[in-house]
Amino acid sequence: MDINQISGAVLAGGFSSRMGQNKAELLLNGERLIERQVKKLKSLGIEDLILSGYNGKLEGARTIPDVYPHRGPLSGVHACLLQANKKACLFVSVDVPLVPEQTLLTLCRAHEGGATVLCHGEKTEPLIAVYDCCLAPEAEKLLLTGKPAMMRFLEAIPHKEVLFEGDERLLANCNTPEEFVSVEEILSFKSINN
Repeated sequence: MDINQISGAVLAGGFSSRMGQNKAELLLNGERLIERQVKKLKSLGIEDLILSGYNGKLEGARTIPDVYPHRGPLSGVHACLLQANKKACLFVSVDVPLVPEQTLLTLCRAHEGGATVLCHGEKTEPLIAVYDCCLAPEAEKLLLTGKPAMMRFLEAIPHKEVLFEGDERLLANCNTPEEFVSVEEILSFKSINN
């Protein structure tokens, strides 16, 4: 799909309870994680930028609240699909700060409708994906059932997977201080070896 038909959303919700502080505000190489992800979306040429679950403001992006708060990442995805100005929306979670721009671009280019989701090894990454905005009612159905898991959403909609062929460490999630230190180490190792 053409990038002009795609909005971009950074999912920054949750309580960051395992991290002990707001993950979006963590500094990686002097840059907040939220800024890092927004910068990637901007560099792809995405103009409609949405922040989900974020309490601050960021120039060039709009912050939107969940329609159904405290129901996990699907509530953020749902709200973004409702508010996006384009036909589809590219999602990236704030806590996967090393995901390459090229990977996000590959997802956008591969998207032909429904959902296009990144996968690697045996793992599917429903929060690094492109979803058609017309899928919002399907997300709402699940949110109203009380079983709003992202994988349930994927099972309920037409989707395809795009295999990540890079270094899987670049998809490292940082939910705890230890995981964040590990991400910092991966970043410095990559910088030294590039």
